[in-house]
Amino acid sequence: MNRDIKILGAFLLGGLIGAAVALLYAPQSGRETRRDISKTAKKVKKGAIDLVEDIVESVSDFTVDVKDKAEDIIDRGKELSESAKKEILSALEQGQKVIEKQRKKISEALGL
Repeated sequence: MNRDIKILGAFLLGGLIGAAVALLYAPQSGRETRRDISKTAKKVKKGAIDLVEDIVESVSDFTVDVKDKAEDIIDRGKELSESAKKEILSALEQGQKVIEKQRKKISEALGL
């Protein structure tokens, strides 16, 4: 994204420099030169506005993408938490069953 912005900025700057040089060396009257400068300024202004709009749109899209990815990560974390809770509860239940079996074996061995 930054690379594209730099390329577009360099393109606009090159266009401005080229237009300025062309205006300075062109054999025109002052009125025609002022008209050309005005046209060029309007084109540059439109290009700058378009560039800013593109940057704002890109940043907005990037923000939406980051938000969506963050929500996905949070959802995955919740799913993992639920999964981990289930596994822990299952392990505890199995542990209780093993302890109960061992207690019965010990009670039977001792004749209680």
